[in-house]
Amino acid sequence: MKQIVLEEVDSTNEYLKREYQNLDQQVSLYAHHQTHGKGRNGHVWQSQPNENLTMSFLYKDFKKIEDAWKITQLAACSVVGLLDRHHIKAMIKWPNDIYVGNQKICGILTETILDPDLKGVIVGIGLNVNGQGPYLSMKQVTGKSYRIQQLAIGLQTFMNIYYNLYQTNQFDKVLEYANNISYLKDKEVNYLEYGPVTFTKLNDDGTVTFVDQKGQYYHQIINEISLHQ
Repeated sequence: MKQIVLEEVDSTNEYLKREYQNLDQQVSLYAHHQTHGKGRNGHVWQSQPNENLTMSFLYKDFKKIEDAWKITQLAACSVVGLLDRHHIKAMIKWPNDIYVGNQKICGILTETILDPDLKGVIVGIGLNVNGQGPYLSMKQVTGKSYRIQQLAIGLQTFMNIYYNLYQTNQFDKVLEYANNISYLKDKEVNYLEYGPVTFTKLNDDGTVTFVDQKGQYYHQIINEISLHQ
């Protein structure tokens, strides 16, 4: 996978969407400074040099739009693996955040390119590395400073490993790992009109299983889960 490094860009995801026709089948993009990155629900993700890792991956050989949710899990497992390499225990908060303890350290945004048919999938990752807030950073966890570019190389390595599992029909291994490191698994939270529910597992169709206090099971696509206990 070719890696592109830019000094400054508005958004790593937006750059790949603009330039995808001129890029290889698989490309990663790392930017030292991102001025107007996109997060979920309209959030803006900005990054400063040496503070945060903002990185996006383009997969033009990805052909199943119904599997796009799987890319988010590949990215989530990759981030957890990268953090574990640096002795930081992290977990996946469904559907797209990485938590250390009870604090967010990383967000993930997956987007499809439709022109008009599916031309590829882009997954953007924003990892707090050396910053002081508003979210938890690696430096705050360990007291150490990290080289962003070295982390970018490591993250790409993990993404290559997990994407290869997906391509060779071994996503079940990724799903098992994702469930083992789930932040929400077996936790009771208030969820929409269902009231207190307990989340049990992420399924192979992208749904999440949860059970309410009456013992009724549900299988739903989860876009956002607020932890108001």
